[in-house]
Formats: sequence, C-alpha cells, structure tokens
Amino acid sequence: MVELVLSSIKAEELMQGKILGYFTLGLIQVGIWVIFGIPIAQHYFELPILQYLLIPEIIPMAFFALAGYLMYSSIFVAIGATMEDAQSGSSFQGVIFLIPMLPVFVIGPIIANPSGIIATLGTYFPLTAPGVMLARLSISESLPLWEILLSAAILLFTIIFIMKLAGKLFRTAILMYGKNATFSEVIKWLRY
Repeated sequence: MVELVLSSIKAEELMQGKILGYFTLGLIQVGIWVIFGIPIAQHYFELPILQYLLIPEIIPMAFFALAGYLMYSSIFVAIGATMEDAQSGSSFQGVIFLIPMLPVFVIGPIIANPSGIIATLGTYFPLTAPGVMLARLSISESLPLWEILLSAAILLFTIIFIMKLAGKLFRTAILMYGKNATFSEVIKWLRY
C-alpha cells in the first residue's frame, strides 16, 4: 500500500498534507469552541470576553499561536515518522511533550522584564518563540515591530524546514518495517 501511495506523490508532500490536515482539523475545533464558547461565557457567566479579545495585539498573537501549533505538530509528525507504532512512541512521550513547555521554564524572567536578554533570546529561538512572543505581546507596553517580524520569519522558516525534515524521515523510515529508528540512524537518514 505504501509503495502505491508513494508512487503517486512524494513523501515530503504526503507529510506536509498530513501536518496541514491536522492543523486544519485543529482550527475547526478551535472555531467551534469560539463560536459556541464565547456566547455561552458571555450569557451565562457574564464574562466580557469580546472586550479582551478585540485588542490591537490579537493579530500577531493569533499568528504566533497558530504558527506554534503548526511547528509543534510538525515536530511531532517528524518524530512519529521514526516510530514503528503508537506503543513504541509512548516511551518518548515525556520528552516530546516537554518541547512545547520550554517557554514555561523561562516565563518568570520574561514577566519580570519583557525586554530583557532572556525574553529577547527566547523570541529568536524557534522552539520558544511562540510562547515567549505571546507573553511579550500581552505584557509589554511597546514591542518593536522589527522584533515581531524577525521572530515571525524565523518561525516560518523553521516550520518549512521541519516539514521537509519530516518528509525526509518518513521516506526512509517507511521502508524500515518492524523496527524503530535509533538516534544514529535518524542522523544518517538526514544526511542523505
């Protein structure tokens, strides 16, 4: 079956389609929560959610939230491409779920000084950029536009790179039936 699928499309395209498909499903789920959740919260709990959502920073905040979701899902797909089945992936689950939590480890210094060195470094490191930028956009009085754009560009480049990487890993790993890839094998696959 795999040979038939890979004869009609490239492995990179298949993985990109998988990542974008999951991304679209996530957006639909969030859309449903927004459509039903906001009116319910406003009516039953009398929370002024729209007042808090309709701020100028909502556009870059939404971008970084969605780009972060896309990047982390790309990382999960790339790692999952090297696993034989879901059970073998469960041993790596703890390490994998630490990746999106990286911004939480540096949130204290970011809250204390949103323009400090830790916040600035976190803005440009792709694995922490979504969370750090969300924190900085919500806390900082004035964040330079060039920092937002540079962080967004780095994040977009990283997403494209990881999507291509996931396709490359999948192309080789799909032929390794019945065996999990070791770290040294994954490095070897990425070189070719």
